Amino acid sequence: MKNGKLESQHSQNEKKHSLNKLQLLILSLLVVTTVTVGGTVAYLTTKTAPVTNTFTPSKVTGEVTEEFDGIVKKNIQVGNTGDIAVYVRVKLVTYRVNEIDEHIGGNATIPGFTLGTDWVEHNGYYYYTVPVDPGKNTSSLNSTDITLQKYDDADGGKQVIEVMAEMIQSVPTNAVEEAWGVTISDGRIQ
Repeated sequence: MKNGKLESQHSQNEKKHSLNKLQLLILSLLVVTTVTVGGTVAYLTTKTAPVTNTFTPSKVTGEVTEEFDGIVKKNIQVGNTGDIAVYVRVKLVTYRVNEIDEHIGGNATIPGFTLGTDWVEHNGYYYYTVPVDPGKNTSSLNSTDITLQKYDDADGGKQVIEVMAEMIQSVPTNAVEEAWGVTISDGRIQ
């Protein structure tokens, strides 16, 4: 019986010894992995040169110019004062004012005129069909004069037409198409 008890104790000691070896092996692998990862990170930190990412945002700005004598608007253009090529659209907004330029009631409509070269009209907006480079202007929106009206009806007053321009950088073209609901084909608004 002593022999059976001894064998059982010996078997338990062997299991404990095997378990200790396994634990020691796992601990050794963890230490080696930690040292390897830590050494790699330390090497990369000391040997990799910093990268400077320089980003300069573009400026999309413009200005409207026109010849206006108080009654007739001529040569309405939009200039690109930004630093990137842009597509341009214009909205003409009209209303009536009294003698001291206060808004008054009554209807005012845009007088008929002929569009200039490279301009198209879609849903009340006038689109310049080609991109305008920085420092350049569109051609004239109107190839014929726009004569403002003076009203003799009950509301009276005179007409005002404001030229409101919008610009979007020309690339990517899908941004222009999505924002304005137009189609661009071969670099031109259709």
